[in-house]
Amino acid sequence: MNNINNDAALKEIVRQKYAEIAEQDPSLNAASCCGAGPTSKEVCKIMADDYNQFDGYVAEADLGLGCGLPTQFAKIQRGNVVIDLGSGAGNDCFVARSETGAEGKVIGIDFTEAMISRARTNAEKLGYHNVEFRQGDIEAMPVSDNVADVIVSNCVLNLVPNKRNVFAEIFRVLKPGGHFSISDIVLLGELPEHLQEAAEMYAGCVSGAIAKEEYLRLIEKAGFENITLQKQKPIYLPDDILQNYLSAEEIAAFRAGTSGIESITVYAEKPAVPADVELEISAAGAQDLPEVAHLLQTENLPTDDLSPELPYFLLARANGTLVGVAGLEVYGTDALLRSVAVHKDFRNFRIARRLTNDLLKQAKLNGIKDVYLITTTADKYFEKQGYTRVERESVPVSIGTTQQFGSLCPSSAVVMHRRIEKPKVKLSEVQNSCCTPGSSCC
Repeated sequence: MNNINNDAALKEIVRQKYAEIAEQDPSLNAASCCGAGPTSKEVCKIMADDYNQFDGYVAEADLGLGCGLPTQFAKIQRGNVVIDLGSGAGNDCFVARSETGAEGKVIGIDFTEAMISRARTNAEKLGYHNVEFRQGDIEAMPVSDNVADVIVSNCVLNLVPNKRNVFAEIFRVLKPGGHFSISDIVLLGELPEHLQEAAEMYAGCVSGAIAKEEYLRLIEKAGFENITLQKQKPIYLPDDILQNYLSAEEIAAFRAGTSGIESITVYAEKPAVPADVELEISAAGAQDLPEVAHLLQTENLPTDDLSPELPYFLLARANGTLVGVAGLEVYGTDALLRSVAVHKDFRNFRIARRLTNDLLKQAKLNGIKDVYLITTTADKYFEKQGYTRVERESVPVSIGTTQQFGSLCPSSAVVMHRRIEKPKVKLSEVQNSCCTPGSSCC
């Protein structure tokens, strides 16, 4: 049994072991804890999750190394930029790519050269030109600041000695308002000393794990909010693995004790605005018209047809200064989304999304079912928000005769539509789907 005592040694152990895994048959990985530990006569229950049900799954890229299904809970949207930490042969990247679509981008990061090579080969076979793999340490990612909408990772952070650095890097790389969904191994209580010291068990995802409470505390200290446990499951280590490190008496004591190992999938968000910015969303009134008109004119948006009372308009103020606006013109059950503008210094904080989402929530409460918009520059943005292009002739007369459609926007502008009526849920879909994440019934 080898002992481990410093960060550099730990990383080299992981690098060597995962380089070996990259070259071996995936069936060998499935018979061991996270694929890296000693082979068990029993199948280790860490890989109880099955990817076959997900679009984008590629069998050649599934090395059986995970401990969860982070992409299942990651809330990936079309057009997102997604980063997978410890991407291995690319399985989670390819599943994520099925959700981002061709208009999105997926970046896999792994520090094992053999894994990067295998992942790139898989991507080339699939013809995925928007999936790339970068060799690097996730404690110092080869990625610029504020790049990713979503970060995922599957049974990797437990292999990193300095987890505090990783969460700081995740915070740096995520866009304001971005989020992560990470599956990982954590401890309940303390592992027996010999398991904690075993190099083989470190590479097997177990002895590198830390207490669940400390893991969640590190996420909070890094600055994340809305921290949510999306899934939890106990991990069983078979006796024929434990006997490599523990005596029969120690195994019996471990089984009888309160300590244990658990797989968790945890979600958290990077705040949409810096801590020193107090953002307030409020309804507009007639007194706000001069400020609203000035912001819209700055963004080259029309103001001649604004109703002075600004009904159905929402404003975003940062430390009291107007930085965002969005409004609706309502015509029965139809509405026109208009005047969506954010000050240039605040465009990375997802203010426009928050304003439009809040408007749609209000619209739904008021019985509005269909929302239309016309734009010359923001069609790609609104596609990511669930709007689809439609022909100008298909819009209701009440919308088509507004000044926005009639004279203020050119004939070349793109017309878009979104249905916001609450969809009917089929009983069969409920029976075949997982419960609400975090409800512990999955």
